Amino acid sequence: MTVHRLDAGPDTVRVGVIDRAFPPLLTIDPGDEVRLSTLGLWGGEVPFGASFDEVMQIRQRYAGHGPHSLTGPIAVRGARAGQVLRVDILRLDVGPTAMNLMAAGAQSRGLLAADFPHGSVRHFQLDRETMTTEFGAGVRVPLRPFLGIMGVAPRDEGPRTSVVPGPFGGNIDCADLVAGTTLYLPIWVDGALFYAGDAHAAQGHGEVNGTALETSMDLAHLRLSIEPGAPLSAPRAETPTHWITMDFDRELHTAARLALRAMVEHLAAVASLSREEAYRLCSVAADLVITQIVNGHAGVHVRVPKALLERHDRRP
Repeated sequence: MTVHRLDAGPDTVRVGVIDRAFPPLLTIDPGDEVRLSTLGLWGGEVPFGASFDEVMQIRQRYAGHGPHSLTGPIAVRGARAGQVLRVDILRLDVGPTAMNLMAAGAQSRGLLAADFPHGSVRHFQLDRETMTTEFGAGVRVPLRPFLGIMGVAPRDEGPRTSVVPGPFGGNIDCADLVAGTTLYLPIWVDGALFYAGDAHAAQGHGEVNGTALETSMDLAHLRLSIEPGAPLSAPRAETPTHWITMDFDRELHTAARLALRAMVEHLAAVASLSREEAYRLCSVAADLVITQIVNGHAGVHVRVPKALLERHDRRP
């Protein structure tokens, strides 16, 4: 096992675009670890304390692209389309500052955009010793860093915005994917071509005003390997306490059905349950969570406690 380094910079980061044609910046063996860093939104160009108008000017320079700064891609030697990439999230060291941006009215993807026609931005100093930040009015928000984007090259050719997630992962925005968790991604292109970005210091499920505590990641220490077993049609995850299935669609109910169906199939496979009983167990013990609802395709994930399956195989 080798540990590689890939720092975010002009030659290693692309802003707002995902394309399977992008060549790998690094090629590693399965089971190798990568220590990478990420930049803030729009290539890290937003300085701490920038006004709303200044942020909007930077945003305009990237019109037609997503805002996300993506480090990569990284090829995994021997990875083949149809396999599953396992991403073990070993350590996440968040950057020193963050911002939350509420775009104005029709420019916003926020759930209540029409209620807030005037845009605004707030900047936050992150206390990395206490892992909190001062929100104001006596409220301190605990930091729970995660990478909003982890993905592989998509199946379809051509450039696509980084905003919309899909079966390849991408802008998942699943706040459960903190250090100590594992993400499983279907591989659509030989080599997998993994990338990461969109660091969040904290986010509520849903990301309802359009952004989280948007930040950089000084260090994202990840292990990339090939997971044996059946192929997947959408990302899945594992925390120390829960199994997670997820999916994405323009229509929230469709995303929910896809994620739930995947969990029913998972439970039926690993716990020797009928599909009917697996469905019943989900209604009794699973949590259906809106991952995010502001990125074109809504995301939903379903969580089931692993303790329910402690006597069974825990692979995805």
